[in-house]
Amino acid sequence: MTIWLDHHIERDGFQTETSGEMSASAILKLQAAGFSTEQVTALAELIDSQAATKADLEAAKHELGAQIGGVKSELGARIDSVKSDLEAAKHELGGRIDSLEHSLGSKIDAVDHRLDMKIARLDGEFALVKWMLGFTLAFEVALFYKLFLH
Repeated sequence: MTIWLDHHIERDGFQTETSGEMSASAILKLQAAGFSTEQVTALAELIDSQAATKADLEAAKHELGAQIGGVKSELGARIDSVKSDLEAAKHELGGRIDSLEHSLGSKIDAVDHRLDMKIARLDGEFALVKWMLGFTLAFEVALFYKLFLH
């Protein structure tokens, strides 16, 4: 049940007429708490001026929906832009990695070739040292034989 309050309020020499909608239980509770009829009326007017109507809520809902739609569109565009940038960076990095891989492969092959050449040279030098050692040993055996056994 809703009760309409119609009152004349005089304040500071000015008279105003008020009317507002309040439930009967709200009025009874306020009057039981010690509120005067003028106070109840003022409170009803305050609530009426501050409360939002269903139309206000629908308008706000529509406005927020439009803003959310705009934000979604902008966010989607930014996400697409970031994806595009990431794909470009991925492609560029892939090219750089391939280039570095080729360059490192060439350098590794060059080092491998130089090592093979050095190993071959050391094998030759080692063979020469073995022959020289064998000749020296044969010479010393012959000298030992000539000196002590003959």
